[in-house]
Amino acid sequence: MVNVSEYKTYLVLYVKSILYLWKTSPFNILVLIITIPIQALLPSLSLYIANILINRMNNLSQQLLFLLLGVWGVAFLLNNIFTPLTTMIQGKLTDDLTYTLNCDIMKKSEEIQTIDYFEDNNFYNDIQLLSSEASWRPVNLLVFGTSIISNAILFISMLVIFASFHPVIALLMLLVLVPQGMISYSLQQQAFEVLVSNSEESRKLEYYSQVLLSSEAIKDVRLYNLYNFFMKKYTQSFSSIKRNIQKTRLKKFNSSVIFLILTALLSVGSFIYIIYSIKVGQLGIGAIMLFSSSIVYAINSMSRLIEDSSLLYDTLLYMEKFFKFIALPSDSKSATVAVPSSIEKIDFVDVSFKYPTSENYALKHISFSVNKGEKIAIVGENGAGKTTLIKLLTRFYNIEEGELLINNVSISNFDPEKFRENVSAIFQDFSKFDLTLRENVGISNIQEINADDQILKALEDSGFESSLSDLNTILGKKFDHSRDLSGGQWQKVALARAFFSHSPILILDEPTAALDARTEYELFEKFLKLTEGKTVFFITHRLSSVRQADKILLLRNGRIEGFDKHDALMRTNKYYEELYTMQSSLYYKELN
Repeated sequence: MVNVSEYKTYLVLYVKSILYLWKTSPFNILVLIITIPIQALLPSLSLYIANILINRMNNLSQQLLFLLLGVWGVAFLLNNIFTPLTTMIQGKLTDDLTYTLNCDIMKKSEEIQTIDYFEDNNFYNDIQLLSSEASWRPVNLLVFGTSIISNAILFISMLVIFASFHPVIALLMLLVLVPQGMISYSLQQQAFEVLVSNSEESRKLEYYSQVLLSSEAIKDVRLYNLYNFFMKKYTQSFSSIKRNIQKTRLKKFNSSVIFLILTALLSVGSFIYIIYSIKVGQLGIGAIMLFSSSIVYAINSMSRLIEDSSLLYDTLLYMEKFFKFIALPSDSKSATVAVPSSIEKIDFVDVSFKYPTSENYALKHISFSVNKGEKIAIVGENGAGKTTLIKLLTRFYNIEEGELLINNVSISNFDPEKFRENVSAIFQDFSKFDLTLRENVGISNIQEINADDQILKALEDSGFESSLSDLNTILGKKFDHSRDLSGGQWQKVALARAFFSHSPILILDEPTAALDARTEYELFEKFLKLTEGKTVFFITHRLSSVRQADKILLLRNGRIEGFDKHDALMRTNKYYEELYTMQSSLYYKELN
């Protein structure tokens, strides 16, 4: 049974995509709007002229003969010119659309100030799909879209030719070919959705095959010889999908065969009628050529219409995700207060927070104050809420319960981008950009990215020691002549990035995890001297480093368990004493 709502949705999405195309390049779209219908009508014109020439060759005047031949020649020439012309226009449109599409995706991503969207799996999968396929989806949208319009016009023009023989022939062809096309389209669409599209089952198939080719998984795949394991899972999933849809496909195939038989019977019957009409003098001999060519054009145009509609369908699903993404509301409130030139005080006032996808609180009733220039160590076991606290301070999430005050003003009153100019952070999963060494450090202060002396000093301050002296060297693995760094070297580049920012607030989320204990100890001593006057929050799992902090914020299950100097916590807080003693023994073993 044909689902009319699906075709309506399909049409609405296509029209919306065309309007987006128009915004991208109005002139090129206008050229296609003119050329595609003309090109689609040229076969009908050529057949019609050929029919006249065959039927009235001996009765045509020389002037009319040359006129018809001239029109036929122009139609032939235009048909051949329009093919490369539309290809060229489609290429230009594809370039413009790809650029605009990617720019709109990036601009929208910039507009979404918080990161809760990006930590939602479904949203993240969608945004990755939008980004990865933006380079080739526009090609499909244009090529298949223009082909559908062209073949639809061609099919209608063939129906007009059938009607010239007898209106009933045109009506019967329409009643047979259109339902047959819808059934075939449904078959192709179903196969495409299951095996190619972004459905749940198709993603499983893609995952099982890609994991064997993934650089992230290759070590485990080789070590445990997982090829047969994943190939078996792929086969099982594929077989399950195939069994579930086979009955429906068979039923639709049988219906399609019935319509194919009806098309054949109708074509033969119409041919008999045309031959009879020729014998009684109602039609000329050219009707044989005209009808036989028209039936081929009609069937081929309907087949192309079906095939390209199936291929366009998945691209329209992509465009649907794109339009939904672009339509997302901005999640940041309008700035009402200018960010202060000097941040003197930071206050968490009874802040509770839970992630949008969770029912459990990550932080509960957090209250503490930090003055300018203080060094605050944030400690606690895994899941205590340390990183969550930092995400709130960097305005990656909006606070719904309690307040975070900056100089006694709620942080929600500041423009997020302007506020973040005062903050520099190194997270556990800091970014390793496939950029030059200069850019990897300098991006924290774009205005001074070419200040090589300051960049080199930041690298020196971070303890970066390497034979790599050329700031133009591209880091990472993706590009030719690039050079990858060790984990410790990358971490020092990230530290240099933080130093180069000159931000008054510095956040370090386990910044020395890839460094050995001795290097970490030496770096922290140097670090505290270099950050004099800055307000620093640092998370570390090695508690021996926190003795140098002005205060230690101890978190446990999302609550504050203590907030004081190291010596005071050792005297009054059994939980902290236990953690510190345990960590210290491991630390000294590592040192020795």
